[in-house]
Amino acid sequence: MKTVWRNTIITWLAGLAACIVIGFIIGQVLGVLLLYVLGSLYWQLYQLYQFHNWLRHSGRAAPPETRGIWGEVFDAVYRLQKKQRKSKRRMRQALTRIESSTTALKEGVIMADNQGNLEWWNNSAGHFLGLVRHADRGQVITNIVRNPDFFRYFSQKRFGEPLVIKSPAKDGVYLEIQTTLYDKNDHLIFVRDVTRLHLLEQMRKDFVANASHELKTPLTVIKGYLETLDMFKDSLPKSMQKGIVNMSEQSERMEQLIEDLLLLSRLESNDKREENQWHKVTDIIQAITNAMGPILTDSHTLQLHIPEEARLYGSYKELYSAFSNLIVNAVKYSPDGGNITVKWESSEFNGVFSVQDTGIGIDPRYIPRLTERFFRVDKGRGSKTGGTGLGLAIVKHVLLHHEAKLQIRSQPGFGSTFSCHFPASRTRNDAMTAIAFQSDNTQNQTDDSLNISN
Repeated sequence: MKTVWRNTIITWLAGLAACIVIGFIIGQVLGVLLLYVLGSLYWQLYQLYQFHNWLRHSGRAAPPETRGIWGEVFDAVYRLQKKQRKSKRRMRQALTRIESSTTALKEGVIMADNQGNLEWWNNSAGHFLGLVRHADRGQVITNIVRNPDFFRYFSQKRFGEPLVIKSPAKDGVYLEIQTTLYDKNDHLIFVRDVTRLHLLEQMRKDFVANASHELKTPLTVIKGYLETLDMFKDSLPKSMQKGIVNMSEQSERMEQLIEDLLLLSRLESNDKREENQWHKVTDIIQAITNAMGPILTDSHTLQLHIPEEARLYGSYKELYSAFSNLIVNAVKYSPDGGNITVKWESSEFNGVFSVQDTGIGIDPRYIPRLTERFFRVDKGRGSKTGGTGLGLAIVKHVLLHHEAKLQIRSQPGFGSTFSCHFPASRTRNDAMTAIAFQSDNTQNQTDDSLNISN
């Protein structure tokens, strides 16, 4: 390139010198120079015209024959065009392979922009959701998939967990939808047929519910005979007395297990749910503490820090069950002299119900599994504490119904803290109640803590 520029400049200067010499000979230096400049300008404009015409009409053909710097320009642009065409061809082939492989997937794949407008989907997604290639392209996906659960899932961007819905196009088909955001918050949506898994899960739920219900009748008969024997226990040998006591304890445990299974089954199936209402948190906790009196020992201290004005929107029975499970667990797993602190804290963003104990604590590696059914860190604790292993599973499902999350912090030997985080839409502080409460109590009750020692 440097050589071409040097030759071009030398040629132009040589022509300029020749024109000056000719101008001196004929006595018209300026006229000859003007003609030379105009000729040079015409040559450059002509080459530029050829270049523009080639780009517009014959960019794929070989460039026009020319010399000098313009020849280099033509050749450089032509080489760049060939390189770009090869690159485009490779990219087109790669995109074709990706589209072909994606089309062959059994799982549905959908691409939508940041507003949810459909851009592309494979055949499986069209089959699952009833999408029509030409009619639905550019449509908002929530206008195509008309399902209330899907609308909340997509509009509120609840993409942390997959969503299971009925297929809008195929009867009896259940779909699992998982969404991932990429680039400028565009949506990559995966759709999977989980009908078989859904039916198996439904069979499991039905079996647990039916078996638990059927077990109640024989258990009631057994308990009735045990109560009859208990009246004549004193006249029986000591070995038989011990057997009756053990059978009574285990029958009580079995009854509690059945009740927990039935409750968990109702929570999972959403059947016969109580209508949500606003409840005073203090009313729920007071009912729990009144009912749990027998399990509190003289050495346990239960501290309640619940503002009187705190309100929570939800099902009373479900909230009672979740909170009581957390408080009872704290008492059961706290040794003599233990302190259990129950708090309610609220802000403009959320409301937090927490239960803190000074018990034996839990190894952090077991925390992710605590809400599994029948999971126990120590397999021997169930018989010692009388638990069913379903308490935290019940808490988990209750919180899911109330759009809340469970947070667990614990260290062995330092106790545990279980916190239920409720969204701001389900919490409030009753200002009028708070004002009346403050006018009737001392200045220390702005924190409103209640200590109960037994």
